[in-house]
Amino acid sequence: EAITHRAWDGEWFVRAFDDEGIPWGSASNDECQIDAIAQSWAAMATPEPDTRVRTAMASAQRRLIDPANRLVKLLDPPFSKTPRDPGYIKAYPPGVRENGGQYTHAATWMGHALAALGDGDKAWQVFDLINPIRRVTDAKAAAHYLREPYVLAGDVSGAEPGAGQGGWSWYTGAAGWTWQLAVEAILGIRMSAGAITVKPCMPREWGCANVTISGPSGTIHITIEDPDHAGSGVRDVRVDGDPCDVRERIEFPGAGETRNVIVTLGAAA
Repeated sequence: EAITHRAWDGEWFVRAFDDEGIPWGSASNDECQIDAIAQSWAAMATPEPDTRVRTAMASAQRRLIDPANRLVKLLDPPFSKTPRDPGYIKAYPPGVRENGGQYTHAATWMGHALAALGDGDKAWQVFDLINPIRRVTDAKAAAHYLREPYVLAGDVSGAEPGAGQGGWSWYTGAAGWTWQLAVEAILGIRMSAGAITVKPCMPREWGCANVTISGPSGTIHITIEDPDHAGSGVRDVRVDGDPCDVRERIEFPGAGETRNVIVTLGAAA
């Protein structure tokens, strides 16, 4: 209720309030007018996102996703000349790390939020933008990025002349969240206590996906079919040929055994 009445700024949620009760992340601010985290978690933490959540995420996409420089920025505009003291964040130059660059943890949360809203195309766009191998498509791009193409950087600069240049690499937290974006948010596969649920939110152009999960309790092979290119919405689930409720947990079959799961996407019949 407090968030509803105090934190809504008209087109997005504010980031925070200082000790005087003045907001950060508000359209009334000269710097840090919008922050990605508040918008993303509004969507991730809400079972049924309302109009404000969708408006906030639309604002975040418009203001913070920069396809030209392959960036998903944390906030905009960065702190530079504000007389107020936001603390540690201002120690970074404008456009670097938490101060308006791409902070990869928050970028992955944007992808999770878009999947929570049912937009697999946009969730995949975020994954594609932060994928390090897409930053080294030729020698010139690799020389500019300056980081390994096979691990996640914790941040990517949003400041010229180094916009798109990688920061701290081998960032395990960013890697873990990116893995979750791919497997849990986009492919929709979540595992808990020896069983899985499947609720994909994929790009509509894919049409299908195949996933195999193997472990000491056996193997589950998952075929995701999307004949209508809907991208989301589970129409039918079959486990070893038998119908299964989409909400039902699918158990592993046992050591050395294989279970076949077919998930069909689209509007319910």
